[in-house]
Amino acid sequence: MTMKAIQLLRQAALRTHARPSFTASSCRALSSVIPEAPQSAMDGSDKSLNRLERTESQYKLGKHRSNALELIEKVPPIEVEGDMAICDGGGGALGHPLEYIKVGYRGGKPVSCVYCGLKYVQKAGGH
Repeated sequence: MTMKAIQLLRQAALRTHARPSFTASSCRALSSVIPEAPQSAMDGSDKSLNRLERTESQYKLGKHRSNALELIEKVPPIEVEGDMAICDGGGGALGHPLEYIKVGYRGGKPVSCVYCGLKYVQKAGGH
């Protein structure tokens, strides 16, 4: 095949697979059908709306509607004798990595575990 024949085949292929063109009037017709969305929905600042439909999300209050934070607040602080508490979340394999929590020199204020939220406090007078 010669170079001229290859060029002619390419041009013929381009002509048969031409892309449709959009005119200004067809774009205006499409914009009249599509409803307007509020600016907060378009820029993503309103996270309570679904991404595609921009309707109110069922997860507005959070993905996992759990009262775990309320329940962990009801657990009294665990008293430890030394300056350091070690938390593994309890439950053996269902726990979390070991967390070493410094409870000394906190003036009796409880310190929370970053994984599970359990609070630890140094026993009064304990060193």
